[in-house]
Amino acid sequence: ALGGHSLLAVRVVSRVRDAFGVELPLRAVFEAPTVAGFAERVERVLRAGDGTGAPPLLPVPRDRPLPLSFAQRRLWFIEQLDPGNAAYVIPFALRLRGALDARALERSLGELVRRHEALRTTFAEVDGEPVQVVGTPVPPPLPTVELRGMPEGERERLLLRLAGEDASRPFDLARGPLLRATLVRLGEAEWALLLALHHIVSDGGSVEVLVREASELYAAFTEGREPRLPPLPVQYADYAAWQRAWLTGETLERQLAWWRERLAGAPPTLELPTDRPRPAAATARGGSRRISLSPGTSAALEALARGAGATPFMALLAGWQALLGRWSGQEDVCVGTPVSGRGRSETEGVVGCFVNTLVLRADLSGDPPFHTLLGRVRETTLGAYAHQELPFERLVEALHPERTAGHTPLFQTVFSLDAGEGGELRLGTLETEPLERDEEATRFDLSVVMRREGERLGGSLLFRSDLFDGATAERLLGHFARLLEAVAGDPERRLSQVELLAPEERRQILEEWNATEGAFPRERCVHELFARQARQTPDATAVVFEEQRLTYAELDRRADRLAHHLRALGVGPEARVGLLLERGAETVVSVLGILKAGGAYLALDPSTPDERLRFVLEDACACAVVTCAALADRLGGFRGARVRLDTDREAIERAPAGVPPGEVSAQSLAYVIYTSGSTGTPKGVLVEHRGLCNYLHWFDREVLGQCGFALPLVSRLSFDAHVRQLFPPLLRGEAVWVLPEETVADPGALLEALTTRERVSFGGVPSLWSALLERVRVGEGPKPEGLVAVLLGGEALGPELLERTLAAFPGVAVWNHYGPTEATVNTTAVRVEDPARVTLGRPIANLRVYLLDGRGSPVPVGVPGELYVGGAGVSRGYLGRPALTAERFVPDPFAGEPGARLYRSGDRARWLPTGELEYLGRIDHQVKVRGFRIEPGEVEMALERHPGVREAAVVAQE
Repeated sequence: ALGGHSLLAVRVVSRVRDAFGVELPLRAVFEAPTVAGFAERVERVLRAGDGTGAPPLLPVPRDRPLPLSFAQRRLWFIEQLDPGNAAYVIPFALRLRGALDARALERSLGELVRRHEALRTTFAEVDGEPVQVVGTPVPPPLPTVELRGMPEGERERLLLRLAGEDASRPFDLARGPLLRATLVRLGEAEWALLLALHHIVSDGGSVEVLVREASELYAAFTEGREPRLPPLPVQYADYAAWQRAWLTGETLERQLAWWRERLAGAPPTLELPTDRPRPAAATARGGSRRISLSPGTSAALEALARGAGATPFMALLAGWQALLGRWSGQEDVCVGTPVSGRGRSETEGVVGCFVNTLVLRADLSGDPPFHTLLGRVRETTLGAYAHQELPFERLVEALHPERTAGHTPLFQTVFSLDAGEGGELRLGTLETEPLERDEEATRFDLSVVMRREGERLGGSLLFRSDLFDGATAERLLGHFARLLEAVAGDPERRLSQVELLAPEERRQILEEWNATEGAFPRERCVHELFARQARQTPDATAVVFEEQRLTYAELDRRADRLAHHLRALGVGPEARVGLLLERGAETVVSVLGILKAGGAYLALDPSTPDERLRFVLEDACACAVVTCAALADRLGGFRGARVRLDTDREAIERAPAGVPPGEVSAQSLAYVIYTSGSTGTPKGVLVEHRGLCNYLHWFDREVLGQCGFALPLVSRLSFDAHVRQLFPPLLRGEAVWVLPEETVADPGALLEALTTRERVSFGGVPSLWSALLERVRVGEGPKPEGLVAVLLGGEALGPELLERTLAAFPGVAVWNHYGPTEATVNTTAVRVEDPARVTLGRPIANLRVYLLDGRGSPVPVGVPGELYVGGAGVSRGYLGRPALTAERFVPDPFAGEPGARLYRSGDRARWLPTGELEYLGRIDHQVKVRGFRIEPGEVEMALERHPGVREAAVVAQE
């Protein structure tokens, strides 16, 4: 019967209190299913004789300093901290059509100022405390801006500019006045009225009062009669003094205790994905977008609310909080909602800052059906309304949340349902309509105001332009409408089962941005592609290492003989062959020799501790190790074959020429790389020829082919970045440029090496490149003038490093490569040119990327999700770890082919509207140190094996 409007419910409560001197719980209002049921509840409360304990609200003397209300005090302090802030300006702009009596309008404004002390109040400081100073009634000026005669388009642009400037012009709280009005004449019978008030003397309810009274005053003055307005029993200053006297001691503590319990452990912020980083100090710049639900959805929602004993506001709020949970990934969501604060009948017609804000916390845990969430929201809302007397300012003081200038405390989004009781401004026979602007001031990240619009529920979203684009706001509202439509039709549907994406959004994310299909040698092996190139350019230089040179024919012949030698030792398809060598020409020979033998090379880093080397060899079940005499002793009790390239040289040279026969296919294993493991045990990633060939074909066409540069081999083979430094030159008839260990380890020597080529590239992790850049900057190393490309990967590339790179090397091509080892070197890549927009780019050829939530559903544009990789680059899995492989390599529901799998990367990212990916971090504890994946759990387990360590915790520090 009451329609679920909180303001109407508060009025019912206040009337009962005034008539009978007892407090009627708001819960009784909301829970009553019928008028008769409501009457019964009122009677029970009256018979119980439950008094409020609040003192009467009476006028106070004006011969002493008048205190500020709690809300005013907060606004006053904000002004002292940030003078001239326009965030708390309340603008009100109307178009007027007809015969306007400007004199009557001016008299109406003057009478409003006389009638309401708040409109002629300023704020002074006495003994360090702010006080209200009520001035004498002075009619406000009503200047007129003349725009008649201008072309319509220019006139409209100027009008909107004037309205925007007026809405953003601050007030002086000490000098006043805190109300201003401007009349803009657009034509002979067309006007615009621009009004603005400061929030410290007004609120939404006050605007309703002013609209109602101005309509009566204008009508009276134009008709030549006395206005029919009742006298005001109190003024706002009386309310402020009453509030300060009442909310103390036990009354205050009782309210605080409930809110402390309700908000204990609440998240300090709602981590919504934004289009831009949150600034240190938020501005009031905002924009707005509209939403309109269908009549069917609106009726179904209202019926759903009635059936649950809730109100339309509660149903809409539950939908909004469910959507915020999906967008943020949080199960604990706090939203603010305004309440009128006019709980006493004396204040209904008073202008002032009465509005209070309640924090409504939603528990989304357990993926509940919407019907269950609505029940939770209902209970929370009823409890909050029953404790709404506590000013939000006092709550913030009591809870001491972390305060920053970048966002509001306790909540950052606001949701309300406009009861539509304020009416519209009627100035005699004039036609009036709101003046809509694209930009509006806002104090919150997001503010939603819903209202009934005929047979529909509709409203608007006001968003902070510092954080969000208009397109993002529209997408958010679209998802809100889809969610409400879904739950209205099926309230038993779990929140995770609600499809937020429209069909066109889903098609774009899953198909259009993953349209990467392209031809590549999918049935060939890497060594076969090399052999073909060797036949084409036998005399070209294939390897350069210090003074050593190998032609393609020499490299091919030596690799063939090593392959025969390995075959004789039992190496064949799928066999893992360890490779323990310092970087040099023999490294290239050995890799090709192992592949030609049909085996997969297992990179062993000479800098790795012996224990780790032995573990990897045993875990991989390696059948042989290619090494040299100086390193062979580090293999300990390894039981497989040991090939010492130096001491076994004669035996290798006696091996036959030509490629050994054998069945090796594109699905055969090419190499194994061990990465850190979260359980404390390293794991070997199995990479096949097919994925490797796809990557090399893409890299040759999109990167190397476009830039044409020498790319030195600086990475160790235990780091998969070596793939882009080792193989691409060999597949296009160029030379692999191998740098010695001592050169790579010395930044100055590495820079010196880069200066020896006319067109050169650097490939490595951002941290190493940053160190080289710093050497160049301080003059401790030469500047490579021939640098044409920088290929970075393995770590997140920051905007500062990109900016430094482009400043030091104008025109250089900087590539940002991303990809886990499990997806064969690279998943995405992009040439980055703007430090303000460093992304991961798009998936490379024949790879697909999906961003999924915790339940495997695609997330919308802008919303964080876990990055999954599908397509040709997905590796076989983890060696000897079927359970872990099944956990991380999951069935691909989007591929449309049996047996396809997706790799769960554990990385968090989001889609940008451009179709590029933005990296956001990890969903687990894995860290990157100089490009190497480190699982802190692995280090912790190693530490805890020490007898002197009982417990260990490992973190990464910059």
